[in-house]
Amino acid sequence: MDGHEFEMTIDQARQEIQKQKELPTLSPDIQRILAACEDRNIGQSALADALSEAPTIAARLLGLSNSAFFGQRGGVHSLSHAISVLGMVTVRSVAVGLALSGVLRTDRCPRFDAERYWLSATLTALMASDLNHAVAAALRPRGDSVYMAGLLHNIGLLALVHLHPVEMDGALAAYADTPERPLGQHIRDRLEIDHYQAGVWLGSKWHLPTDLLLVMEYHYDPAYRGEHWPLVQLEGLCARCANRIIDGVALHADGACDPAMLADLGLTAATLEPLWQRLLDKLDGIREVAASFARG
Repeated sequence: MDGHEFEMTIDQARQEIQKQKELPTLSPDIQRILAACEDRNIGQSALADALSEAPTIAARLLGLSNSAFFGQRGGVHSLSHAISVLGMVTVRSVAVGLALSGVLRTDRCPRFDAERYWLSATLTALMASDLNHAVAAALRPRGDSVYMAGLLHNIGLLALVHLHPVEMDGALAAYADTPERPLGQHIRDRLEIDHYQAGVWLGSKWHLPTDLLLVMEYHYDPAYRGEHWPLVQLEGLCARCANRIIDGVALHADGACDPAMLADLGLTAATLEPLWQRLLDKLDGIREVAASFARG
């Protein structure tokens, strides 16, 4: 299992604190956008006003609303209309994803595939949002957290590519040569940390909610049953499924859908089948959505 150790010496702890200091900070403009997106009582007009202060994000949202995936094809010309088309939850999550990813450079790491990364993140977010309705009611995560958690579940990978492009390029090359060994182990060979830890450091520095931090740290671990475990397990399941969809692997291959884990959430493999097919049918449109993130 691709876990990570938490016992460390004082020197290692000091080094990790230093690494946190090297992580990028957020500008006041981005902080205002995050505050607006985190305000669950904000109205559509007020959110449009806040997002309009970031022209790049506003333009991307307009582009998304006009994409084939949302079926508008050029008919959306204002941010308010884009919010109506996309929905408040999607707009807030996409705006946060664009805002946070925009401060992380990935172009200095040649082997990092930004389009693949964001396609996986987008598929995870979409699948988790749809599948959440089928989770047992007593366990069902709060809906407005699910999309954002899916979109940001692996942002620690972006953080490490931003901070350590040379080392990460080597880790990605090694992973390509021996994919049977988890990526996290290749990363730890070079950095003594992994992208799960990096996500928590980054999210903590940016004051992201605890449930999102736990998803970043534990989504890879089907055995996790700590705080917010239904959200963590839902996102982990959808992340594994997303990567199999991208790779063209069948739903029931490679143990992607462990019946016991599905049962813990009140789900069955039959619940996944129609959703899996819908995502496959819309994959080209979803690639268009993901490309807007990859362009930075």
